[in-house]
Amino acid sequence: MQIEYDGTDFSGWQFQPEARTVQGDIETVLEKLCNRRIAISGSGRTDAGVHALGQVAHADIRIDELERVKTGLPAMLPDDIAVTEVQEVDSSFHARFQAVSRLYRYRIEKFKHPLMNRYCHTFALERELHTADMQRAASLSLGKNDWMSMAKEGSGNSDWIVNVISADVMEDKSGWTFLIRANRFLRGMVRIWAGTLVSIGSGSAPPGIITELLETKNREKAGVSLPGKGLTLMEVKYN
Repeated sequence: MQIEYDGTDFSGWQFQPEARTVQGDIETVLEKLCNRRIAISGSGRTDAGVHALGQVAHADIRIDELERVKTGLPAMLPDDIAVTEVQEVDSSFHARFQAVSRLYRYRIEKFKHPLMNRYCHTFALERELHTADMQRAASLSLGKNDWMSMAKEGSGNSDWIVNVISADVMEDKSGWTFLIRANRFLRGMVRIWAGTLVSIGSGSAPPGIITELLETKNREKAGVSLPGKGLTLMEVKYN
């Protein structure tokens, strides 16, 4: 399943018995279509308020249920979730474990835009962010490193190693777009990374702080975690 969602009113992707989640809503519709509980597995867990244009998930169903799911699932989901594609794959496919990369985007606007407010972080600027410094810092994020300093605690990780394939900062007349692609992402990683870039762009820290954070694993020098509403999972790639 290719899935798009507005994460504003969700407590994240992962099922929670006492809260509304993307996984929970999709599984509820699947249960109605197939008359039994069907678990789905996503390529990763997005936090509360985080959006997706290219989430991927899989579920095990019977072959005679495929057409019913293809037509019924997109039609029956609430307005803030869209399943844009359903296709049959080999039974060995796993949306999470076989993903080779994920691409996230964080968007910062310079000024308030009511029609965009759910999908960006508006930064009250006392002065312009220095784009070149943020671009330099993004380039220092590349490669295989320990990202403990820019991830939330309590994630239950066995390791904190992430291979960042690409990272960039782009400025336009209304704001900045941060893009980062990696083989995996730790809990809260992109939002803390984005907050660190903003700290660098505002002159509160040098670009080289990224290298220092990756080498020392010192959380105290990382930037603040920016709001989830500015973050979107754009794409998941598979071999």
